[in-house]
Amino acid sequence: MSEELAADAADAAGDMGDAGVAAERDRLARLLRETRLQLAMTQARLSALEQSATLELGRTLVRAARRPWPRGAQLPRDLYRMWRGGSASQTPGATSPAMLALASAQLGDLAGGGHRLLSALTAPGLSASGLSAASEPSLVVTGVLTSRACATLAPDAAVHPLLPHDADILLESCGADLVLIQASALLASSPWAYAVDPAGADRGRRLARLIAAARAVGKPVIFVRDIPPHLAPGLDWVAASCDVVTEDGLGVQLSLFNPIGLPVVRGGLPVYAGVRDPRESPALRTLLDAVTGAEHGAVTVKGDVPWRRLPDLYRSHRLFLAVSPDQALEQRACGARVVMASGEPADLVRRLADAAAAGPEDLTEVTGWLRGIYLSEATAARLGALAGLAGLTGLTPPGGEPVSGRRLALLARAADAAAASELSVSVRRQRLRPAELVVCAGDSERARRSVAAALGDLPDVQVIGHAGEDWLAACAARARAPWVAPWDAGRDVPDSYLLDLACARECSRADAVGYGGAAYQYVTFLKSPGLARRDLLGADGLDVSQGLRLFSASGPTPLRSNPSDPPRPRLR
Repeated sequence: MSEELAADAADAAGDMGDAGVAAERDRLARLLRETRLQLAMTQARLSALEQSATLELGRTLVRAARRPWPRGAQLPRDLYRMWRGGSASQTPGATSPAMLALASAQLGDLAGGGHRLLSALTAPGLSASGLSAASEPSLVVTGVLTSRACATLAPDAAVHPLLPHDADILLESCGADLVLIQASALLASSPWAYAVDPAGADRGRRLARLIAAARAVGKPVIFVRDIPPHLAPGLDWVAASCDVVTEDGLGVQLSLFNPIGLPVVRGGLPVYAGVRDPRESPALRTLLDAVTGAEHGAVTVKGDVPWRRLPDLYRSHRLFLAVSPDQALEQRACGARVVMASGEPADLVRRLADAAAAGPEDLTEVTGWLRGIYLSEATAARLGALAGLAGLTGLTPPGGEPVSGRRLALLARAADAAAASELSVSVRRQRLRPAELVVCAGDSERARRSVAAALGDLPDVQVIGHAGEDWLAACAARARAPWVAPWDAGRDVPDSYLLDLACARECSRADAVGYGGAAYQYVTFLKSPGLARRDLLGADGLDVSQGLRLFSASGPTPLRSNPSDPPRPRLR
C-alpha cells in the first residue's frame, strides 16, 4: 500500500510539474506577444511622426536658419512645394498613410502593463468551446461578425464571434485560422456599433487593438465589405489595416437555402422579399414603382422579414423579384424563379408575366442552379477562396479543400493497368474532382505497380493490396478524407454524378446520400449509397447500428452495370 501511495504521489508531482512548465511557457508566450504588439505600435507612431507635415515644416525651417544662403532664399519655393504636395495627396475619400498609422497607434491603448486577468489565470491547454481533438480538421474562424454571419459559417467552420469586452482573450484562446471583420457588423444595434464613428472612440480603439493583435500573432485579417459605403462611412482605415479586402460576401449557405421539403402548393404571384431602400437609384425606383405600386399590384412587397424566416419564405413562393444578386442566388437555391429588376418598366412587367406563366421549376433546372452555386457561390467555396487569398496553404494536403466537409475520396478496384486506365478516364470526366483516390489492386506486387503507373497522373493516389469482399472497408481505412464514394469504372454515370452527390450532401448534411427514388428528400432506406461518411464503412459494409440521416438526391441514376459486378453496399 505504501508503494502505491508513493507511486501516486510521484505521478501527482509529475503532473503538477508538467502543469507548472506549461503555465510558465504560456506566460512567456503571452509576454512575447505583448512585446511584439508594443513594438508594432511604437513603429506605427514613429512612422506617423516621420510622415507628418509639422515635422517636415520644422526641418525645412531649421535648414533655412542654418544656411540663410542659399536655403533661406529658397524657403518660399520649398514652402509652396510642400503646400502643393500636401493638397494633391489628400484626394477626396482617401485617407493618408500618416492618419492610418496614427489611428492604429492611438487605438492600441497599451499604456498599462498589458496584463490580462482572465487570460493570465486561464489553465493552459484548454480548447475553446465547440472544439475537440477528435473533431475533423476544419477552418476556425473568429472576428467581428453578425449573428447571421455566424449561422452562415457554422455548418462549414468552427466560429467564435468576438465582442468588444473579450476580443483579446478569445483571440488568444480559440486558435483561429482566419479573422474576419464584417462591415455589416459595425452598423447600429450590433455590439460593435459605431466603431468607425468618432463618437464611438472606445469601440474604435478596441477594434484597432484587435486588428493589431491579430497581425502581431500572425493571424490573417480579412475585411468583408458586404454593405454599400454610404451605410458605414469611415471604413477606409479598417480596410487599409487588414491583409485582404473582399466585396463578395460570405456566399449562400446551402444547408439553409435549399429545395428540401418544398410544399406541394406554392404561391404563384411574384414577391419582393425586403424593404424598399430610400436611397435606391432613380432608375431602380422607377422600375419598382411600376410593379409594386398600389395601382399596379403585380408584385407583393413582404417588407422586413427576419433572416431566420427567409428560407421558409423562399420555399413557399415560386417567383421573386430581386435587386441584390446575392439574394437572387439564395432564392434560386430554394427552387424559385427569379426576375432581376433591370431594363425598362414595360420589359420588366412582360418578364414577370412570362415567368408566372412558366409554372413551377422541375428538379433538373433546380439541380443545374445548385451545381453552379456549389462550385463558386456557396459559403464553403467562399471560405476556400478566402483561405487561398490569406495564404493558408498548410491546412490541407496539396490540392485539398480547406473545408473538411468538401473533401471526398473515391474507393475503387482495378485488377490491372487496363482497368486502371479505364478508371482514370472515368474520374477525369467528372466535373468535381475528388481529393484523393484509393484503389485496391489485389495482392500481386506486379499488379499494384502497373496500376500505380497507370494512375500516376492523378493527384493523391493510394494503391493498396487486398483480396476479398471487404475491399471497401480496407480502402476506407486508408482514406484521409471524411467522405468516401464507392466507385466502379464499369458503370456509365454522367459527368455531374459526384457533383450532384456532394451538392446534395451539403444541402442535407446527411450521413449518406444516394439515389433512393425520391427527389431531394430524406428517406429511410438507400439501396446503393453513392456518398457516405468514412467511419460508417466497416468489415460488414455500412454500419447502421446507430440512427443515421439518409438522403435521396433524385430517382434511380441511369447506370449501365455489368451483371458480373459484385453487389454494392446496402444501407438500411
